[in-house]
Amino acid sequence: MTGLLQVPDGARFSELERLRTEPTRVSSQSMVEALDRTSEIGGLGTGRVNLEDVPAVKLDTLAKYGLKSKAPTLRDLEENRQTATLLATVHRLETSSVDDALDVLDLLISSKLLNKAEREGNEDKLRALPDLKAAAKKMAAAVDVLIHTPQATGTRVVSLAEVWNAIEEVVPREKLIDAVKTVAEQVPEDDDAAAAWRARLVKRYRTVQGFIELLVEVIAFDATEAGQPVLEALRTAAAIARSRKHVRTGDIAAHAELVTGSWKRLIYANPDLEGERVDKAAFILCVIEHLHRALRRRDVFTQGADRWSDPRAHLLTGKRWEQTRPRVLRALKLEEEPAGHLAELASALDAGYVRVLDGLGTNTAVQFDGGKLRVEALNALAEPPLMKEFRALVDAMMPRLDFPDLLMEVGARTGFPRDFTHISGADAHMDGFEVSLCALLVAEACNIGLTPVAKPGVDALTLARLQQVDQAYLRAETISAANARLIQAQAKIGIVKAWGGGLIASADGMRFIVPTGNLHARANPKYFGLRKRGATWLNVVNDRVMGLGGVVVPGTLRDSMHLSSDPCAHVRLSDMGTRCPVVPSPRTRSHPHFDTREARALRQTRNV
Repeated sequence: MTGLLQVPDGARFSELERLRTEPTRVSSQSMVEALDRTSEIGGLGTGRVNLEDVPAVKLDTLAKYGLKSKAPTLRDLEENRQTATLLATVHRLETSSVDDALDVLDLLISSKLLNKAEREGNEDKLRALPDLKAAAKKMAAAVDVLIHTPQATGTRVVSLAEVWNAIEEVVPREKLIDAVKTVAEQVPEDDDAAAAWRARLVKRYRTVQGFIELLVEVIAFDATEAGQPVLEALRTAAAIARSRKHVRTGDIAAHAELVTGSWKRLIYANPDLEGERVDKAAFILCVIEHLHRALRRRDVFTQGADRWSDPRAHLLTGKRWEQTRPRVLRALKLEEEPAGHLAELASALDAGYVRVLDGLGTNTAVQFDGGKLRVEALNALAEPPLMKEFRALVDAMMPRLDFPDLLMEVGARTGFPRDFTHISGADAHMDGFEVSLCALLVAEACNIGLTPVAKPGVDALTLARLQQVDQAYLRAETISAANARLIQAQAKIGIVKAWGGGLIASADGMRFIVPTGNLHARANPKYFGLRKRGATWLNVVNDRVMGLGGVVVPGTLRDSMHLSSDPCAHVRLSDMGTRCPVVPSPRTRSHPHFDTREARALRQTRNV
């Protein structure tokens, strides 16, 4: 593994640096590169090394050091320490590379395939609408003639020829035949809401053709009972993509339960194919759609991954669960038998539905229009008469000092610089570390880079010192630890308790451009300009602490469900930009930090 620290001929980086560089683009070629990277890392063989006896904390510390340090630094380590660090690093990369590859797959399917196909399908519907309306008018005119044709009587018989003559006076037969064909094409018998965009999706077969076989070969997929049919269909689809033979109905008969709705017509009724031949591209894209849904539900998961692994894998079982169960039940205040607790939840849910339904009848501010909820806009409340005087009083009480001085004083009072430890886990022992750290925080918070805060004549503010602190001490876990200390310090201030009981929270977002390549950055010309990508930092602030639930949202999504770690807010205030629902989650109550997959986008805005 020491060869990973060498720089190959003609290259600018070491092999380790190349392997630990995450994918930054979403494309079919990027998917192939991510799978090749996963295969190459797995081929190093560290997965065959038994590390069960190594404490997880020690393994994690070594891996973090290896992932953050440069190759020359690792080459200078003592041999045993170097071997252990490289082993832990590659072992971590085996897991993260699988997650990275599936992140690319998820974004590729959702953004490049499904969303784009749906958008193009809607455009096709709009383009076809004038022809459909014209055809419908002709058919309506013909049917109107038929309806108003006098019925036959005992003395008079109405022949079919007479009816056709009456219809042709209004609509010629040839035009009526063309109109029927148009309606049949635009509204087929097995039509559903997804028919248009699925037809567009099939045309993007080449996007998945290049990697579906490699995907099944490299990624060790597994599935729950519900996801097993999807996994078997995926393996069949990979084999079909590899083969050059024509695909017939019998080749995919075992997966007929997945072929539903408009997929039946696209797969089995392609007019360009004869006999029992089926559309290979349509079947493979059908499987890809099911795979995407199953992966997100974790009905299909992967072995050796973290984020895309089986969520049941970390549950305690057997004797370990029996030993831990009483403590868990006591901590959660639950009974050993769940029936009573489930009954309480069911009763509370039913009562909530009844309460909402009872209130809808008399509440004119909430209406349902066409199956969609319409809520009346709220008017702004008038400011109290003394608000201006109060603001002036508070402004006069604020001390006049520079931002760096404020940081230094807060650091001295709270000790938050001690939470910024080295990537090796050691405390900072360099002289003037607090000055270097505060200068770096100012540079990042103000987005001004290191040059304005660097001073060559001051040891703690040289450019080399600031870069060293930036690389070795400033990372997500140290920032989170320092934030926790600041929140605890603020909670001890008496006036904070007078502000409220934490029952009111305000949600707001801050959009920013991500200058470096990142999977979770999205394009939006309105906010980020042409050919630039960005993200939104959605934060929730309640009336007792500084901030909760900081989540990096890809691009400028608004109609998504974003999680909040606010444990008990009853009222949430939001502007129009962040009006999407914010839902509390038990998961985020335990982890009130950034989403680790997307927080990298925020970290990569430094030094811009």
